[in-house]
Amino acid sequence: MVDSTNLTKPLIISMVGPLMNKVKMSLLCAKKNQELAKKLSGTVNLLAEQLLPHFLAENLGNYDELNTIHNLCYLLAMKTQQVFNSRIIHTCID
Repeated sequence: MVDSTNLTKPLIISMVGPLMNKVKMSLLCAKKNQELAKKLSGTVNLLAEQLLPHFLAENLGNYDELNTIHNLCYLLAMKTQQVFNSRIIHTCID
């Protein structure tokens, strides 16, 4: 029998990078709140390039922690796009 958790770990780790790239692109191409995007870009770069890789390497064996960080990165990417790129009507509905 194949252990499915061992097969899904690399997928979760590999999805964190593209999610953080989506956050960076939302900040770079902000249609609204451009001043806030400029202020947050350094923090997002630190998070994506320094903290997350270190966290993922440390918790490589802990599936629950990897799943939690993946969910948080997805939420950050979704909310970042809403704050900097979506129309006001969509933000009010969400």
